[in-house]
Amino acid sequence: MKRAWLTLVGIWALAAGARAAGLEWDAMEKTYDAKAGEEAARVMFTATNRSKDPVTITEIGTSCPCTGARPPRDPWVIAPGASDELEVLVDLRNRHGALTKTIYVATAAGEQTLMVHVNVPLSPAMRRSMNLDVAFQDRQAVLRGDCATCHVAPAVGKTGPELFLKACLICHGAVHRASFVPDLGIAKEQRDAAFWEKWIREGKDGTLMPAFAKAKGGSLDDAQIESLVKYLVAHLPTAPAKP
Repeated sequence: MKRAWLTLVGIWALAAGARAAGLEWDAMEKTYDAKAGEEAARVMFTATNRSKDPVTITEIGTSCPCTGARPPRDPWVIAPGASDELEVLVDLRNRHGALTKTIYVATAAGEQTLMVHVNVPLSPAMRRSMNLDVAFQDRQAVLRGDCATCHVAPAVGKTGPELFLKACLICHGAVHRASFVPDLGIAKEQRDAAFWEKWIREGKDGTLMPAFAKAKGGSLDDAQIESLVKYLVAHLPTAPAKP
């Protein structure tokens, strides 16, 4: 009971301090939905002086170095009945998910607390990096979750050249593919039907190559794999180029 009473006293004191400060904000909390790749969130808070005397903001602080609060001038004095804006900037670089930042505004009469909630989506680069990390730990992950949208769905029902385009070239033919993803147009060893069959069905440990056979947790049935092997043998180099 005593703890609850102390809590109520604390809340009353804060509220009294806010009233004494004479500042009324357009909102004590604001939410910002960032766009993918956006490096900073800019949020504006409007303060109005409801008292009969000028209010001087003596100090402004934030909960972490990635957040800055910029008053319109220094010193920041708001005349009776006047309104001013406080600019809050949140650094979003290398961040994602839900963020909450606190801004402390102090006057001679008390302190007020503002809050900014920022929702930061993953940038394409961060999403790719995270997907690569997951794939290195579990190469079958490329056929599940978000990755399945690009690596599974487009190949459904496809065979032969269409399957090669949708299931293989999405990685092996990408312009900006990672250096460890081989170019299928270059043979570094003898490549016959057995070679392609093994790679497609089983993939390879220690690489990002998943096992595509459904029996191994993949997404291709036997008929699709057979059609793909037949296409690869017929259209890709089967032996290394002679020096």
